Amino acid sequence: MSSRMPPLDDVVSPMGAAHARALQQRVADFITGGADQGEAGFNQLARDVFRCQFKFNEVYRRWCAHLGWTAEAADEVQRWQDIPTLPVEAFRWSRLHTKGVAEAEAPLVFRTSGTTGADRGEHHVATPGLYRVSAVAGFKDTYGAPGASGAVLFGLLPGYLERPDSSLVHMVRMLRSAGWSEAGGTPDGGFFLDDLDGLFRAMEGARSSGRPVVLIGVTWALVDAAAAWKNAGNAPLGDAAHIVVTGGMKGRREEWVAERVREAIRTGFGCAQVGGEYGMTELLSQAWSTAGGVYRPPHWMRVRFRRTDDPLSLMDSGATGGLDIVDLANLGSCAFLSTQDLARPVPTGSKEEPAFELLGRFDRAEVRGCNLLVQ
Repeated sequence: MSSRMPPLDDVVSPMGAAHARALQQRVADFITGGADQGEAGFNQLARDVFRCQFKFNEVYRRWCAHLGWTAEAADEVQRWQDIPTLPVEAFRWSRLHTKGVAEAEAPLVFRTSGTTGADRGEHHVATPGLYRVSAVAGFKDTYGAPGASGAVLFGLLPGYLERPDSSLVHMVRMLRSAGWSEAGGTPDGGFFLDDLDGLFRAMEGARSSGRPVVLIGVTWALVDAAAAWKNAGNAPLGDAAHIVVTGGMKGRREEWVAERVREAIRTGFGCAQVGGEYGMTELLSQAWSTAGGVYRPPHWMRVRFRRTDDPLSLMDSGATGGLDIVDLANLGSCAFLSTQDLARPVPTGSKEEPAFELLGRFDRAEVRGCNLLVQ
């Protein structure tokens, strides 16, 4: 294998670096250009990102070689669905970087949750500007533009807020900085750790000014907050607020099925619908749900579903499987990832508007073959 797939040079040639910069601009333009660029436009850009990462991403290149991919096969790939995905566990064992992809802005380092340092993966983000473009565009597409009449974003994220390297907390700060905050608000002013009374006052203040509220919170904290809202005798929120669930119970209580969580929050807050955010430390883009647990990725992401008994084979159309994700914003690390989430597709009638429902996770297990990434 080593004779077919030599290691990358430590320094990317000037031509290669120029190509990476041009590709980065194309990705940013695709993100901001809207969904009408079509499936063909996504497919072409995904193929170009794959070829770049196959050539300049050492870890991903080795993984592809382990699966039998050659440089010739990478050049000839025609469909994004055929591009190999890397298990997200790779972020725990190796630093993923596409050489030549970087910005002048200082890089970010996000770490996954875990009980020990050895359990925590690291995502080194060499493109914080591209990350900001992606997060802002995705949130805007879902909750509307920022501004004096736009939504006010609050975060109820205990367990995340205490960590300085949380990608979720960074995202909420970034979105508030982009304009989804109360008049005179600061990036950190929208977080409430244990102060539910303060959160409720802030939500009422935003509502009284005629602005919708978006409250994103970890599951167990939102369940508790919903009960506290109702017990305090507050009026039902109705359509005046969007409650967005992310994460799980985090060991605070037994895990509930998604519908039980949504019903508890819906009943407590008296809101019309309960939404959700699907993201992870290893991704720079998010899929948002506005109701019913149906997640819609932005137009620069795609999802596919692999067999649970054969991770290298895709499921038949409409069947439940392991969730694979293509996130073009991940140009600097790896855009083609296999998660440990179980999901099923939700028909939308359009390839350009994919949707999915989360069903749970695989049992915690090492992915066969991933040990080659640390050799």
